[in-house]
Amino acid sequence: MNIKSFINAKMAVVLLLVLGALLVLSPAGLRKANTLSHAELVASITSQTAFVSAEDVATWLIDKRPDVLVVDLRPADEYGEYHLPGAINLPLASLFDAENLDQLSPDYQIVLYSNGSVYAAQAWVMLQQLGIDAYVMSGGLNYWAKAILHPEQPNDLAANPEVLQYQFRKAASGFFNGGGIDVSKDDASKQATPPVATPPKRPRRKKAEEGC
Repeated sequence: MNIKSFINAKMAVVLLLVLGALLVLSPAGLRKANTLSHAELVASITSQTAFVSAEDVATWLIDKRPDVLVVDLRPADEYGEYHLPGAINLPLASLFDAENLDQLSPDYQIVLYSNGSVYAAQAWVMLQQLGIDAYVMSGGLNYWAKAILHPEQPNDLAANPEVLQYQFRKAASGFFNGGGIDVSKDDASKQATPPVATPPKRPRRKKAEEGC
């Protein structure tokens, strides 16, 4: 299993745990019109359609894709220290304020990230329950720093795909100009309170009829 697959598998486990916790705490209270069912949420997680790679995000930022909205879920002080170019700061604690939700237009491909996995997993599950489509950047800023900003050169026996990936990461590293990220930070160390491929287009969900 390569590092990207490992990161995605780890993220899937985190998302499933977060989903389970939220359903135990409020199995009915989170349900809104126009949402995915619990089975559909689990299917999105296990099929990894909820995730997008750091390499894809780097490509979109380099290309200045106008249809991509990158959302930094960390506290404002951490966002001020470093954030992905063009990312807006909607801290998890206030993400579900009306004025912040208004910024999450369905016209965008929304990408969520935090230092590690927990904040983005919480936000993804809860946004899905509100009928808002989004993706999670696999590995968060910790993986971004290691893979994009400071890529490790493969050994001389590396296969061509690994060499090509390194060449892309090295070029992306030059574009993003390093940056100072404390990769020791991880969402899991905090007590968070929930308040190059285009990602697959999920069909817009129609408003559900009134009912359970």
